[in-house]
Amino acid sequence: MAAREKAAYLFLSLLQARVGSSVVSRLQELAPAALLEMPSGQLAARMKMTERAVQVLEDLRRDFDPRAVHESLSRRGISVLTLDDAGYPERLKEIPDPPPALFVTGSVPGTTAVALVGSRSASTTGIETARTLGRALGERGVCVVSGLALGVDGAAHEGALEAGGPTVGVLGCGIDVVYPRSNRGLFEGVRGNGALVSEYYLGEAPLAWRFPARNRIIAGLCDAVVVIQAPHKSGALITARHALECGRDVWAVPGPLGASECRGSNRLLADGAGVLWDVREFVDVYTQATVGHVAPGAPLAPAGLPETEAKVLSGVGFEPTQVDVVAGRSGIEIRELLPALTMLELKGYVARNPDGAFVRRSSL
Repeated sequence: MAAREKAAYLFLSLLQARVGSSVVSRLQELAPAALLEMPSGQLAARMKMTERAVQVLEDLRRDFDPRAVHESLSRRGISVLTLDDAGYPERLKEIPDPPPALFVTGSVPGTTAVALVGSRSASTTGIETARTLGRALGERGVCVVSGLALGVDGAAHEGALEAGGPTVGVLGCGIDVVYPRSNRGLFEGVRGNGALVSEYYLGEAPLAWRFPARNRIIAGLCDAVVVIQAPHKSGALITARHALECGRDVWAVPGPLGASECRGSNRLLADGAGVLWDVREFVDVYTQATVGHVAPGAPLAPAGLPETEAKVLSGVGFEPTQVDVVAGRSGIEIRELLPALTMLELKGYVARNPDGAFVRRSSL
């Protein structure tokens, strides 16, 4: 039965790549293996499939040979992980619309992972920021995930590789397709120091609609998403939205006031994203989360603070944090918490917004 389920998920993956929308979410209580057995008309009615999708389904059923697919992949050093496989990334299973199968070259690290995303046409500052963050995370063993595109994505991978850290590139095309072609050397570097990942089988073209779809995978593989530089309309903002939907932390790097290339990322900050303004502190947060010293996203406290204030500060995020949340994170009762927050505000470590929430301000 397990082999049958795995074959069904592989079939679902091939079908989804052709019809351009989720088929997994439309299965509802239907077992995936039913796709291989149920009459097309009955299945189309159950899943509300279009006439074109039914034709694609019938064509795939006629030609589908899971053994041949696996053999073809194996010859190229590519593995396939289905939702029924133990090796399928656990974080990715948590998203609303996980890919039925992942095609992988290399190995997806199981460590803490942070996605660095942004504009393909980022400024020199944006590119350097992405490289610096990628390098800093890589030096501490945090996996850098991005989309292997030009601009911010490529710089983030390059930084991780420079540090010898793990990195994962998520493709919006077939797992064997290098796009853009100018990134071939980077593709090979990522493959050798982490993994290339795609929900698309061999030879699938880099069609425009596939890139927004792949952004949910970038978000799903990570503990946090950082938008480094993004205009008002940007795929990076889609990644941030997916991250919020599946409960991941979202951060953004502040950009100059009025800069068109930063309107989207600055808007995220206005909407409550974490403010990434100090690389060392940000990296410390996720490094500490890796070894279990603090909860993911909990900022560290500087040395020299009284014990109660240090505990309270550790519960204040870079996003607006309500008092009851700070109390829950820090374990400090309200009667001690409020005076400690007042002292931290006076010392410049936190700021209070008009809603009464607190935001972390200071660098270590």
